[in-house]
Amino acid sequence: MTQGLAILLFAVFALLSGALLRFLLHGGKVPYSVALLLLGLLLGVLAQQAWLPPWAEEFAASVDYVAGIEPQLILFLFLPALIFESAFALEVHLFRRMLTQIALLAVPGLIIATLLTALLVRLALPLEWSWPVALMFGALVSATDPVAVVSLLKEQSSRKRLETLIEGESLLNDGTAIVFFVLFYSMLLGGAAEVGVGYVSQEFLRVVCVGALVGLAVAAVVVFWVGKVFNDAVLETVVTIAAAYLGFIVAEHGFHSSGVVAVVTTAVLLAGVGRTRFSPEVMHYLHHFWEMLAYIFNTLIFLLVGIIIARQVALPSLQMWLSLLLLYLGVNLIRGATIAMLSPLLARLGIGLTRDKAIVLTWGGLRGAVALALALSVAQQGQIDAAIREQVLFLTAGLVVLTIVINGASISALLQWLGLAQLPPAKRATVRKAEGLIHKEVADLLDALSRDELLAHADWPGIERSLNDLRLSAEFEPSAPGPQEDLAIFYKRQLLESERQNYWNQFSLGLLDQGAAAHLVEAVEAALDGIPDLGPRPRLQALWSGPVWLQRLAHWGWLEPARFRHLTAVYGTLRGYRQAQQALLALAADLAPDPTMAEAARQQIAANLHQAQQHLEQLRAEHGAAVAQLETYTALRLLLNRQREAVQHLADEGVLEPAESRKLIERVEQRMFSLARGRRG
Repeated sequence: MTQGLAILLFAVFALLSGALLRFLLHGGKVPYSVALLLLGLLLGVLAQQAWLPPWAEEFAASVDYVAGIEPQLILFLFLPALIFESAFALEVHLFRRMLTQIALLAVPGLIIATLLTALLVRLALPLEWSWPVALMFGALVSATDPVAVVSLLKEQSSRKRLETLIEGESLLNDGTAIVFFVLFYSMLLGGAAEVGVGYVSQEFLRVVCVGALVGLAVAAVVVFWVGKVFNDAVLETVVTIAAAYLGFIVAEHGFHSSGVVAVVTTAVLLAGVGRTRFSPEVMHYLHHFWEMLAYIFNTLIFLLVGIIIARQVALPSLQMWLSLLLLYLGVNLIRGATIAMLSPLLARLGIGLTRDKAIVLTWGGLRGAVALALALSVAQQGQIDAAIREQVLFLTAGLVVLTIVINGASISALLQWLGLAQLPPAKRATVRKAEGLIHKEVADLLDALSRDELLAHADWPGIERSLNDLRLSAEFEPSAPGPQEDLAIFYKRQLLESERQNYWNQFSLGLLDQGAAAHLVEAVEAALDGIPDLGPRPRLQALWSGPVWLQRLAHWGWLEPARFRHLTAVYGTLRGYRQAQQALLALAADLAPDPTMAEAARQQIAANLHQAQQHLEQLRAEHGAAVAQLETYTALRLLLNRQREAVQHLADEGVLEPAESRKLIERVEQRMFSLARGRRG
């Protein structure tokens, strides 16, 4: 069998196995990644011992081939895509708020863990390692991989802040760990016994800063490029794929800096300031594509990790097994001690950190593919003593297996025990209100269907009993009510998040341009910082008042383009803000925990509406011609939206053939693009 066919056979088997495991594990307690790792270990053992049946010889050959994959290929093939997807899916506003906490864990936290781990292997384990070896090992096993934990949090608890903290730490943590690993690895190969702290600090800053600059440059190119494209999902998606891999390769090979930092920088910038540059219609497809790619790559990499460990790690003496158990206990204690040392700062920075979340953060420090790939690169380095290479690979591989199997499989029980598997009482109350709205809509539909002649013989009493028997899931069952202050905070936060989503919906329909959408979203996110506040919005008021210098120099003709751009931003934000406040007014009573909160929210939203209406009337009075031009654009865009919807409806009904509808939609979208370009011009 050729190498190419062996790779293809393994990939097909991995995807089929992943699909089967996903089906079998649905609703179960065993995490998907844990099951894949165990399957990989089993396959590796079966292939190594020649226990596979004769008809599976070709598959055994493919397992043999992938077991010898180069560690560099693991990093360069899987890491850019997985890191980009993770960072691109982050809620950027929350990530920005928590960046100080994340950076504290990823840099000082990793340095502490590296030093303590090096101390552990030097003093507590029966290994004859020098300090460079111990420090290199400490750096490589400090790279966390919380994929299983984050997926469980998303499935069970909706703890967005905890997810962001764990995932954000792992993104920057991987980059920091690789940087320090390379430094100590170079020390080991260079034969230097000591390297000064100043050199290490300087090199670390260079690698991180250059990586960030590479990521910034790649993001700037992508933003410029996609800004010239309108609703081309394929092109815009391909550009992001190229950006992830190009940034990683250029940073690592071109500048010998951090590829991880480069990819994280690119992804966060594209998810934040770059979001409005992508075609609104493409964003959902783009996120869906990256989720699918991450699922495929996670399936491949966890299965691959299991096979590599089973095939390449030699079974050592009993003493090494005992050393592995001691190391496993030690690294968990070290992570706990590191977080405990940093907890006074973590509790005061960002959004704070509770004791329960600190426990999950400690137990969620899984080791994965990054640590194993670094250990494999050590194992393949002939300049290092053979005994040290075998010990590093065995201990790292064992740590990967133990943390994924033990920590990953037990995290669900830990969340339940700490009470983090359920929503907080205040948020649960909001969800119950939303579920009540859903129940009311279903009941209204039931009433309408019961009068349908085509359903006249249905068992309506039985259907109604079934509907009435539906109870809230245990996750949302009423519990002891939380403090009134907490209820008010969650209620306001829910309204503000609905307002933010309303702006993105307007943007997706072309009713808000890039600038207006960015201004409005930034204003909402400023209101979400700290204690949420429904109004007023100082940032928007400053925009609507306009820069003083522009007003004073209004008679200068060459400033007319700047004045029109400012008027465009003012009109766009006023119109979008007004529409969002009207939508919130309808939601306020439905989501409120009690009538008092509903009335207070209604009064503030009404005041927001009144303020926006006053500014809009003033704008029309002072700049009637410009406002008329902008309103004409809005009306044309609404008509084009309706035209596109009508074409799509006829295509769905089978009236238009796919080729015909595609041509008509392309024609409409070309007019939309021309309209938008004319407006920007």
